[in-house]
Amino acid sequence: MVGAAGGLGGFVPPLTMGALYGSYHSYAAGLLALTVVALAAAVFTATLVRRAVHA
Repeated sequence: MVGAAGGLGGFVPPLTMGALYGSYHSYAAGLLALTVVALAAAVFTATLVRRAVHA
């Protein structure tokens, strides 16, 4: 599971950043997208995962 997540993490973000840079000629949109994904993961971990561990 961890290997698959790492593989996707090394494959998808560079493609996404490249596509967004090609469209907007700026890294801002790609960095914003990565920030949104990171915040969503943090919220998921702080809520659902924490509840599952304590249950």
